[in-house]
Amino acid sequence: MTNYIRFKVNYYTRLGQEIFVCGSSSILGNWKSIDAQKLKYGDNGDWELLLAIEQNQQSIVEYKYFVMDTNGEAIWEAGPNRKFDLSKLDSSVVHEFRDTYQSSTSPENTYYNTSFFREVLFKRSENIKAYQFIKSSSKDKVVIHFQVKATYVPSNYSVYIVGSNITLGNWRTDKSIQLSDEDYPVWKVDLEFTKDQLPFSYKYIISDKTRSYVHWEQGSDRWFTSSVIAASDYSLTKAEERDFFFNDGEFKDSQPQLRTTGVAIPIFSLRTNNGLGVGEFNDIKLLVDWAHKVNLHMLQILPINDTTVFSTWRDSYPYSAVSVFALHPIYINIDQLTQDKNILAKVQEHKSKLNKLTTLDYEIVFNLKIQLLKEIYEQEKSKLDSDKEFLKFLSDNKNWIKQYALYSVLRDHNKTADFTKWPEYKTITPDEIEKETSSGSKYYDKIRFYYFVQYHLHLQLLQASKYAASKRIGLKGDLPIGVNRLSVDTWCDPQLFRMNMSTGAPPDAFSDDGQNWGFPTYNWDVMKKDNYAWWRQRLGQMSQYFHAFRIDHILGFFRIWEISTHNTAGLLGKFNPSLPIWKSELSNNGIWDIERLTKPYIRYHTLRELFGDYADVVSTKFLKEYFPNCYQMLPQFNNEKLIDGNLQEEDAMYKPGLYKLVQNVCLIADPEGDENRFYPRIDIMKTSSYNELPDDIKSILYRLYISYFYERQEELWAQTALQRLPIIKSCTNMLVCGEDLGMVPKCVEPVLKDLGILGLRIQRMPADSSKDFYYPSEYGYLTVNTTSSHDMSTLRGWWEEDRARSQVFFNKVLGMYGEAPYFCESYVSQSVIAQHLQSPSMISIFPIQDWFGLNAELTKRDPKEEKINEPSNPFHYWRYRMHISVEELLENSDLNQSIVKLIHSSNRNLTSA
Repeated sequence: MTNYIRFKVNYYTRLGQEIFVCGSSSILGNWKSIDAQKLKYGDNGDWELLLAIEQNQQSIVEYKYFVMDTNGEAIWEAGPNRKFDLSKLDSSVVHEFRDTYQSSTSPENTYYNTSFFREVLFKRSENIKAYQFIKSSSKDKVVIHFQVKATYVPSNYSVYIVGSNITLGNWRTDKSIQLSDEDYPVWKVDLEFTKDQLPFSYKYIISDKTRSYVHWEQGSDRWFTSSVIAASDYSLTKAEERDFFFNDGEFKDSQPQLRTTGVAIPIFSLRTNNGLGVGEFNDIKLLVDWAHKVNLHMLQILPINDTTVFSTWRDSYPYSAVSVFALHPIYINIDQLTQDKNILAKVQEHKSKLNKLTTLDYEIVFNLKIQLLKEIYEQEKSKLDSDKEFLKFLSDNKNWIKQYALYSVLRDHNKTADFTKWPEYKTITPDEIEKETSSGSKYYDKIRFYYFVQYHLHLQLLQASKYAASKRIGLKGDLPIGVNRLSVDTWCDPQLFRMNMSTGAPPDAFSDDGQNWGFPTYNWDVMKKDNYAWWRQRLGQMSQYFHAFRIDHILGFFRIWEISTHNTAGLLGKFNPSLPIWKSELSNNGIWDIERLTKPYIRYHTLRELFGDYADVVSTKFLKEYFPNCYQMLPQFNNEKLIDGNLQEEDAMYKPGLYKLVQNVCLIADPEGDENRFYPRIDIMKTSSYNELPDDIKSILYRLYISYFYERQEELWAQTALQRLPIIKSCTNMLVCGEDLGMVPKCVEPVLKDLGILGLRIQRMPADSSKDFYYPSEYGYLTVNTTSSHDMSTLRGWWEEDRARSQVFFNKVLGMYGEAPYFCESYVSQSVIAQHLQSPSMISIFPIQDWFGLNAELTKRDPKEEKINEPSNPFHYWRYRMHISVEELLENSDLNQSIVKLIHSSNRNLTSA
């Protein structure tokens, strides 16, 4: 059967650009842009094309438009795929699809497919109006299928259509027609018009059932002006009759209204009356009750994946996962797993001790839970093979849980997570994993213990997530930029990683010397070969529990700061990908002595500056003098890792200075051994190697430095991100938020905006170095704003740390006169939070510590104790706990009323359309 489809879209192109339609049928190119169909330009920005599409076995057809730019690049429209059902269409008429091009910068397209909005804030679960597809009843009538996107519609409201003819109520809202929300947030209705009612104008409105409240679309009326006769120059058939599909884009509003508020707190920081010294997944439900009480919409947490490498407090670092899929056993609630009186008695005994602790004692809590879990497992394991839900969980997660469990058992058995030191299975194959996780394996019983633990962690987190959604509160997770070098993922899939490199960050507000996180960088070329299956699986796992997520260091998807593994600090890194400084560039600029620039520049006066009276000792122990007063490092100390490994304990005092020596270079030779590629050392102007060069050479190097870091890479980094981030965004229905702090390229903000990914704004960390602070009123809509992050001091802590800046902030940003208070008083916290809430940002989310700042009774704790992380310290102990319980928080009427008032006054209630 043949159906005639006219595609029509309005889009004003630039000179030389053309519009194509591409989709899931052969005539539409089977999603290959090279085989797409080009539309013909009509007038006033209208592009159209009539096609004959055979139904064959395919009923549902999906399609999208793209702009073919003058450089041959296909720029696809944003939003979901459009679709229609051939089996429902009448082959005797032409079906005209009048589409509204989906803008990439539209807020509606950002939250159209996100569970945070669709399935949490505005989930429609009651009295859903069914959609009825209709066909024309006679040749004297015309059917129009209307549809419009509108997410911000509270559950007790609906979208209606009203217009200038009798069918549409002659502009009387009490006669308007309700649209179906069966496919929310797409609203649909099919209406039949007599031809004498054509043309007409119309609008959509949002209203309650009684029409007592009516919110009209903004802007000019929508119009149906076409005749019903097919244009002969585009006709493929003699059929003159048509029905119309009006894909009207989104409900037109003058400004985005959808603004939300939340709280950020690590799970381990939660304190409850029934806790066991650490926050647990079950405690999320109590925090949800508090958030619901004060009209918050989102709970943001830190990563919750298993980090067990050392089985000590060093595993408290939540960004160093040993599996990007497995959950951390420390978050399990023991009480829910057993009714054994002896086990529960042990739990109760430890609760009274551990709950009194000011901070988390990671080792005691973790070891206690593992011990108790093993006792429970021994009692329950005989029932597992008959537990259908348990077996289904294993089947659903077989792609990761077998290798995780085997890794965990071998780690425990060999007493190290360093699989390169295991006597067997230093590397492993899928067949070996199957063998060692089968019922005949000697490890089988211990492997099933890890299955058992992960199953119950899954149930408890899923239960908490569903509870949050039932209260219309979304959970926001965290996607770490890296994985532990000794993780399950690197063990089983080393080809996905560049194991000879480490991730980090150049110098920023957190660290003057840069950071080296120690994670291997990703081998994106290999990942691309299977369409990024590892990422898709990882995000699919997260989306079971979370409605939004934060991409840690999203700059790494544009370019990563990559450091060779023989370096332990972060200064001697380079960006990957990046356009290097070529050897030919150097020679063309008159620079021939490459060795002078790439080798540590060490002179006797340098040693005196770094080591003072110990300069001679250092020159004897660690250096070789190759020319009077000129030195080079001895081979056993010629990089940072060798310094760490070979330095004797009694010489530890020299380590910072020795680091400075090996870092004292102008250029970094290519780590991959390409003799034509070089990279400028970050902060080159701070090195004596640079400052003791002739002025003309310094000028040349400075120009190349600026080019490398701030000019030549922008297009490359934008294109790199546009290859990677759309995959991340398309494989999940979570709202995507990016942590774009640090040395931010100019291309980042426009790319994130085009992709509908929210950027992060922290008032005291403006990306523009010429500014002291951000003004929240200047934030764009597609942003998340906050007062602090887990890597920073709290608002109160910062206020006391830097009196000069807090004074400027008090007078300039808050607009208050006189001397700033020594402590961050409650009225100051209130003013700062109010500024953020009144901003245009889609989400304002604050650490629980900064919410506490609104209440004087909750600010008696030293703010230094409320800082979660010290980014400059790679061995920081992550152990912050709330100093009051969530139960007490629920009863704190003074704080709760303050929050409610602030949210209400900023119009972030989401209680009306």
